[in-house]
Amino acid sequence: MKIVTNLLCTAALCALASPALAQDAAPADNAVGGDIVVTGSRIADTLETFPGSSTVVDKARLDQQLSVTNDLGSVLAATIPGLAASSNTAANVTQSLRGRPLRVFIDGIPISNPLRDGGRDLRLISPNAIQSIEVIRGASALYGQGGAGGIINYVTRRGSASDEWKFRTELSTGFSTQHFKDSLNPAIEQSASGAIGGFDVTFDGRYERTNGQFDADGDRIAPDPNNFGGIADSEIYDVFGKIGYTFGDQRIEGMVNYYRQHQDSDYIPVAGDIAAGIKETAVKGELDPRAMDPVNRNFISSLSYFNNSLLGSFHAQGYYLKNYSVFSFNAANFGGTQSVIRSKKLGLQMDFNTPLAMLGLGDGEILWGADINRDETAQPLIPQTATPGDGRTYTPPLQQMNYAAFIQLEKPLTDWLTLRAGIRHDVFRMKIDDFVAALTSVHVAGGKLKYNATPVNIGATAKISPAVEVFGGFSQGFSIPDIGSPLRRVSATSLDGFHPEPQIVNNYELGLRGTILGSVNYSAAYFISTAKFGTDFVIDPLNPNDAATLRQKERVHGWEITASGKIGAATRWSANYAHTEGRTDADQDGKLDTPLSGRRIGPDQFNLMLEHDLATDWSVSAQYNHSGSRNAFPASPIGNYYTGRVRPTDRIDLSSRFKVAPFDFSVGVRNLLNADYYSIDSQLLNRNELYSKAEGRTIFIKMGVNY
Repeated sequence: MKIVTNLLCTAALCALASPALAQDAAPADNAVGGDIVVTGSRIADTLETFPGSSTVVDKARLDQQLSVTNDLGSVLAATIPGLAASSNTAANVTQSLRGRPLRVFIDGIPISNPLRDGGRDLRLISPNAIQSIEVIRGASALYGQGGAGGIINYVTRRGSASDEWKFRTELSTGFSTQHFKDSLNPAIEQSASGAIGGFDVTFDGRYERTNGQFDADGDRIAPDPNNFGGIADSEIYDVFGKIGYTFGDQRIEGMVNYYRQHQDSDYIPVAGDIAAGIKETAVKGELDPRAMDPVNRNFISSLSYFNNSLLGSFHAQGYYLKNYSVFSFNAANFGGTQSVIRSKKLGLQMDFNTPLAMLGLGDGEILWGADINRDETAQPLIPQTATPGDGRTYTPPLQQMNYAAFIQLEKPLTDWLTLRAGIRHDVFRMKIDDFVAALTSVHVAGGKLKYNATPVNIGATAKISPAVEVFGGFSQGFSIPDIGSPLRRVSATSLDGFHPEPQIVNNYELGLRGTILGSVNYSAAYFISTAKFGTDFVIDPLNPNDAATLRQKERVHGWEITASGKIGAATRWSANYAHTEGRTDADQDGKLDTPLSGRRIGPDQFNLMLEHDLATDWSVSAQYNHSGSRNAFPASPIGNYYTGRVRPTDRIDLSSRFKVAPFDFSVGVRNLLNADYYSIDSQLLNRNELYSKAEGRTIFIKMGVNY
């Protein structure tokens, strides 16, 4: 009855709606003044008044990056300061943002899995279905739980009811120059957009076959090099569709996306030796007969309603998501097993954006609304450990209801100073079924947990001149704790004394941005984020083949610099640099004297891009990535998770795009100089069996035709 009452009260308070994460294309990033719109903040807001750090990767920049990679994680790592390096696999487990977890959206739909984060949310849609990518860096609670490091929103393509039908067919492949035969990566994609009886329709379908990945020596990289989920030897399908109808100031829109990656490899890993400098490789071999093929399957659907004349503007969005992820078989775990994450989400998101003038309060606007979400997640073991039928589970079935209401004010105080402030209140109710703990074999009676969180934010922007704008503020984000990790090692027979605290993250930021020398856009920001109950990862004393969570007081700080501009009319450039560091109170002596692990804090990243137009339909671009060093745990023994020494690496990519009507072509070379180095993930993981090299030189060729 309480759940029904909460639901009715929340709905009555804020009426139907959803986050106004963008539905339209957005131009490039980091410019000040004018046209760039940041809608990932739930307010369509220009960068002139947004009191934090943000980036918008537009379609042109996205296409340029996709000429040297198929991996969205790599695209984001090259363009978003503060985002850790990509592993170029199916997983983004270590790809933190500002040293904390990120939260991913597609058209405003939260697709990350906060109850059991499997790190499978960046690579769940075809890149060609995306129009732009919006990123808010830093903690924010406007979007609900999770995302303490920031928000990433994929804005998908939308057709026009007035357009005639347009089609595009695209063929592409990639291959290693060091091992051509087994490395071909063919793909075919078909898209269409047009109108049917006043409805605008967009469709995209993609099939991709990834074969082997090879290092600079031409040696095969293990199919799942870091045991988080590999992409080699996989078949990938993605089908995207959107249909909408606009009538006056109103619009109805439906969207579906189905993604499936199925890995089927004949190769098994051969462990390396960190001390001896021997890399992990892969050879043909017999897989354990109990092993299931790793699979990543994700279905997303939504129905949205827009009304631009209801109390200002109104947006409602209902959504349904279903995810199924099978992780790699691990012979060392529980006598040989693997885990599966199953998750279903059903939600309704709602917001009004009401001008203060409608209330007689002058300039400005007020955003107010509500979110309702039901999440069912479980992570069983398959098979159920070495003793089939003993019932043990990695994470028991969890059912969570979340009700939230929020209000956000934006008020210009003068023509150069704008204030923003807001508050959100969340109520969580979680039910846990009876289960058998994986690491202790204790039969535990299920129970119910309750959480509440009321994060706030306040910030301001001051436009001193076209060359200098100061922004800064305080914002809070929050997430429920990782329930699965403590439950798999619980020793009590009931949950009566189990009350894990939610994590509240306090984010402080101060920065500058502006335009100098006529065309150079820049930004610089310094941030500090603190948490009383932070989450880090250490070796699990009950299961040395796994990592356990550590919840202690912590502090993360860092700085980021971006710049972009033009040299003449035909040359464009951009650069970004980010440094992040953090410490925790691991021994609970009140001092923040232990570095955060490599899963949270990666090495410094520097990216430089230069693009030049050789002709109207012909451009060439080069980009350089430098990944720095980090040696926060010099005394840590080999085998201690996430404490490895990371050495600096350098990589150069080169690409060219040109058109010969009606065709367009791109040719890209990733790791042009065939640099030979260990992947960042394999270095920080500090495990012999996961000590893998990065990919060597790889060629990407693409041909498309529009008709």
